[in-house]
Amino acid sequence: MGILKRITALAIGAAIMCTAVNTVFAENNNRGDTVNIKIDGSKANTSENLLYRGQGMISCNGSSRLLLDYKEKNPESYSKILEHLYGKNGLKFTHFKVEMGADVNTSSGTEPATMRYEDEKADVTRGAGFQLAADIKKINPDVTLDMLWWSEPKWVSDSSDVYAARYKWYKQTLDAAYETYGLVFDYVSANQNERAVDTDWIIYLSKALKSEKDCPYDYSEIKIVAADECGTWGISRLMMKNKELCDAVDVIGSHYTSFADDTTKKLAEEYGKELWFSEGSSPMTYAQSAYRFDEGNSGLTGLNGVLDIANRMITMVSGGYMTLYEYQPAVAGYYDGVTYCHKQLINACTPWNGYYTLDSGYYMNLHFSQFMDKGWSFIFDACYGDAKVGGDGHALVDAKYSYITACSAEGDYSTIITNTTSEPITYNFEVSNLAKAGNEVYVWETRGPDSNQKYDANYFKKIATVTPENNKYSVTIKPYSMITVSTLNISEPEFDVPQESDNKLLSLPYTDDFGYSDEFLASRGNAPLYTTDEGGAFEVAEKNGEKVLMQKITKDIKANEWGGTPDPTTNFGDDRWYNYSVSADILTDGKDSYAGVGLRYILADSGRSGYSVTLYENGNWIFFGGKKKILDGNIADFDSSKWHNVKISALNNDITVSVDGEKIIDYKAEEGGYSAGRAALYSSYNNCCFDNIKVEATDSVQPYVNKFDNFDNIFTYSENGWEHSTMDSFKNYKRTISHGAEGGYLTVDFEGTGIILTGAQKGDTVVSIELDGKTVNKEYAVSKISNRQSFLLINGLEQGSHTLKLTVVSGSCSVDAAQVLYDYEAVNKAVTNETSSVVESTDSSDSVSEDNDKSAKSNGGKGSFPFVPVAVGAAAVAAAIGAGVAIAKMKKKKD
Repeated sequence: MGILKRITALAIGAAIMCTAVNTVFAENNNRGDTVNIKIDGSKANTSENLLYRGQGMISCNGSSRLLLDYKEKNPESYSKILEHLYGKNGLKFTHFKVEMGADVNTSSGTEPATMRYEDEKADVTRGAGFQLAADIKKINPDVTLDMLWWSEPKWVSDSSDVYAARYKWYKQTLDAAYETYGLVFDYVSANQNERAVDTDWIIYLSKALKSEKDCPYDYSEIKIVAADECGTWGISRLMMKNKELCDAVDVIGSHYTSFADDTTKKLAEEYGKELWFSEGSSPMTYAQSAYRFDEGNSGLTGLNGVLDIANRMITMVSGGYMTLYEYQPAVAGYYDGVTYCHKQLINACTPWNGYYTLDSGYYMNLHFSQFMDKGWSFIFDACYGDAKVGGDGHALVDAKYSYITACSAEGDYSTIITNTTSEPITYNFEVSNLAKAGNEVYVWETRGPDSNQKYDANYFKKIATVTPENNKYSVTIKPYSMITVSTLNISEPEFDVPQESDNKLLSLPYTDDFGYSDEFLASRGNAPLYTTDEGGAFEVAEKNGEKVLMQKITKDIKANEWGGTPDPTTNFGDDRWYNYSVSADILTDGKDSYAGVGLRYILADSGRSGYSVTLYENGNWIFFGGKKKILDGNIADFDSSKWHNVKISALNNDITVSVDGEKIIDYKAEEGGYSAGRAALYSSYNNCCFDNIKVEATDSVQPYVNKFDNFDNIFTYSENGWEHSTMDSFKNYKRTISHGAEGGYLTVDFEGTGIILTGAQKGDTVVSIELDGKTVNKEYAVSKISNRQSFLLINGLEQGSHTLKLTVVSGSCSVDAAQVLYDYEAVNKAVTNETSSVVESTDSSDSVSEDNDKSAKSNGGKGSFPFVPVAVGAAAVAAAIGAGVAIAKMKKKKD
């Protein structure tokens, strides 16, 4: 490889300056409330490997799965989402990386393998990644492509020659990507994601690609990225000791660190290696309401907040010479509650209605993407970051001065600055040796809301036009904000995004008999609508001449774990489903196999969630709450060779299960119940089958809930007695939680017929409860429960405005979210009369006939819920359901 070639004599000087960055930065920074930045175009580093490469996204861990459903059901929204990311008026992403899946959970879900068997033709229609790459290429043909493996098919790992088998997998996947979608890959990542560096394999892959003759395009041009370590640069030290390895690696990538060590920097400066931030986080904070409680009331601060991520992208330049930042994920195309969820620039998890949101991080990113194009040169003298690594080990903390500057060959320049302090900071600019040094500059700002403003009122706004005097000017940045100062005069982007009213329910009843067209299935690797797999692979297949849903991963082909995979589990539907049932025809597959159904699926990290029942081939059954076994039993004379219908139903805290119409379980949750959530299917690692899925309301008045975070404005907290965490575990809704101590109180103002409060509890808490000014229970003992479980349910109220007051009498009470029940029929009718239905629905003759006439007892005390009686009859159920979504006509039940 040799010493990298410098393009100009001035660039040689810039390279020398890079080796003394600390001295240079000290000259630019007076360590006060005023900072002097000298932007000298003659010091722009034009070395090719140090030019700005832009930003990209990674499609992995099932994070893009639901985008396929957007494409099918709402193609306009799908196209807009990709335009937001890769279009010239959006984030202008330049890079896309896809996970080479292995059907194991690699954090937030599974990615299907392109080759489950050695003799199988590679199928890149499985999963969303390769199809996304093809559609992104239509938006910007210059986007570069990469692929990386977390785990590999078992036939590869078990091979007597693993490298040859692994190369076969790589090569045939590349072949299939070209054959199916015309994709030409620019890069392949060699090493296993975030695992020990395999130098011999990296060299093997490089040599094999460079000598490949049997290929649809020149594979020798594909560059090697290594080693995708997490927070370290061990590959660099190995490259310095091994010339063959050094020659094999074109790009050094590392995850979740903005700083490179001296050895890695030397490889960039002297050997021409590109350095990438090859996996980085998106913001995790719930800015929509976090501004009520975070530092500066901005919604942008804290660990993994918007300004933290912006600082990582700034610091990666001065601290690491990195030129590309890859988001994981950029768009969250998976359901809420998966591991590491609430981490995105765009949230897209309701494909049936086409709704999506551009989150705060999206607008943060515009400060980079709209003012720095791929190929711009960094002026390292005008780049600086004093943040330190802290918090979770990925975050940057204690940043005071943080900025980067880049310029174009035409003489434009941009400086991006953050301020994470409580005081304004003034930046004095002096510009020289650029064609546009004396031009007007435009100042764009993102900050939190002023009093009585919406949370995003000040996102990405042009706030000033500044005319330099003798190429000098000053700009002041407000506390807890970021700005871009640029000679580029862009128009304020206008985004045609869905409105909150577009977030329509997936209505009940909902059915699927998997009778999809062959063309539809071929376009998406046989995946049905709306399912997301946490373990295994649930695909439509033929069984005795009929299309059914089959779990495809068996123990003999299950890949080695990357992290940890639950037994096969898939979930689907609307998070707002509450009082409903799930039924399915199931067929087990051999000794010790099982299949089952579940509902109120809310947290995917352990596979099982909500309530579920699994039925074994020998007639044994197990009933679960979360992953905890609650009840078990046996069905006598069970014939596993036949299909059986299993149904689980929930009405508030009453759960029933029936098999072939015979009730086997009648359970009442007397401690923490599970509230609204999706439907789920469960299987052992066998080819178990499912058919005739039907999800129905069990209560015509209250089948659904509206969800609210504990930071939303329906919550009001006493000034004392509460601590609010704006960045907590993904196991909490929106990653937020509020902890109330003795004497602290809160009120919740809601519109509906009932309310559920959720949050993990230690079991040492007593609270008093008032409703609409009247005491319901003076000493309600809160049971010990886990994340997202309900600790309080009040129901049976008249539809209308209500106020709940909760006071902590003793112990500590944690509040995560509220779910508000409402009279669906009345509300939907009112909205329909005014505008349009709140429910996404199509004509259907299906109706619910099961009699759910029940009366709940009002009681209190430990392990019970204050509960107002409510009665629901069969006539009301049948009248209220009306239309629903039906994918295909139901088949007759099998015998």
